[in-house]
Amino acid sequence: MDRSVIEEVFHVANRKDLAESGGGHNQKGIDFQRAWALARMFELENEGANDFLFLFETIQDIAELDSSISPSSIHIYQVKKKDRGEWAWKELTGLFEPTTKKSATQAASDIKLSTLGKLYSSVLAFKKLKISGRFISNAGCNLPLNDGANAATSLPCDLSRLESGYLDLLTKGLETLHEAGTLPSNPSLIHVEKVPIHPDSPFTHLRGLVLSFLTERSPRHAGQASALVDALLVKIGPLGAKTDSCSTFEELKKERGFTRNEFIAALGVLEHVPDQEGIIELWLSQLSSEGGADFMEIASIRLEVSKIFKRQLMGGEDPQVVALVADCDQWLGNNTPGLVLKCFIEKAKADLAGLHPSIRSAEFIAHLLLRVAQKCVDQT
Repeated sequence: MDRSVIEEVFHVANRKDLAESGGGHNQKGIDFQRAWALARMFELENEGANDFLFLFETIQDIAELDSSISPSSIHIYQVKKKDRGEWAWKELTGLFEPTTKKSATQAASDIKLSTLGKLYSSVLAFKKLKISGRFISNAGCNLPLNDGANAATSLPCDLSRLESGYLDLLTKGLETLHEAGTLPSNPSLIHVEKVPIHPDSPFTHLRGLVLSFLTERSPRHAGQASALVDALLVKIGPLGAKTDSCSTFEELKKERGFTRNEFIAALGVLEHVPDQEGIIELWLSQLSSEGGADFMEIASIRLEVSKIFKRQLMGGEDPQVVALVADCDQWLGNNTPGLVLKCFIEKAKADLAGLHPSIRSAEFIAHLLLRVAQKCVDQT
């Protein structure tokens, strides 16, 4: 371990002049940040990362190191949601556009307190690590590029690609953030990126991403995607909430950091939690052996179970389904499965199916079995 690198990270993390100021984020903004951070962790896991460390509300919004023990690179992120429109040049840089008269008389140093100015200042604070600053948002950045395109509609790009007039202004502004006698400014160290996360429902995208991840990595746990997201949010939710300075790097990691080892541990918990779909598959086999459903009926029930999981992950629910689930839960408070599953299902249908005439038999059975399976999971 290179202690000088760790000491540099710790030193920069404790610099008050580089900390976020001015009111912080509302809950929607915090949720957006957390959803993006977890999505980024799953992206790194898919890429085969051996280690990582995320620091929250420490060096700008989020800092991502390639190792929790001996880092060699760091990405610093400003992660901002926007409810309407795109990000404008003035919003990002504090500078007037080069096409305006005010631009000619404005001080280049006005960039200092802007979003990109603060991000670049944090980048400059590191001397020992490979470094980049990245502005992440659900909204595009309306910045003209040198090839005639626009950053709002392009793939992620660094700001060295700006149209010449904007690049000249940005370069002069960034130069004012450098100490005298240091290297010239480098706009390529700052990237902008639009991400498909809606600020009103940031976890919808995340649940879909985690479903895809588990479907490929561990198909039998795909039904637990939503539970995994919730568990990870509980883990990272408190990080960065404390504003007191940390006295050591280890304390910094504990109070504001999340490592790949912790991420993998959360995945490992899935192995110890009963899988709802696995439980239902056992019951469907039993139901088939009892003569309670033929091959086509079993296939229909299995299809309905998959549809239910998909609706849960994507968010939203049919009011009729909500009523059915509530009735199933109430009924299960007084009825438990016996040795013969067929009889249990027939009794449930006799008591409840008439209250929900629009719900087909396979869908009714799927909801009933899922509620029973959920009770089994909750008891573990």
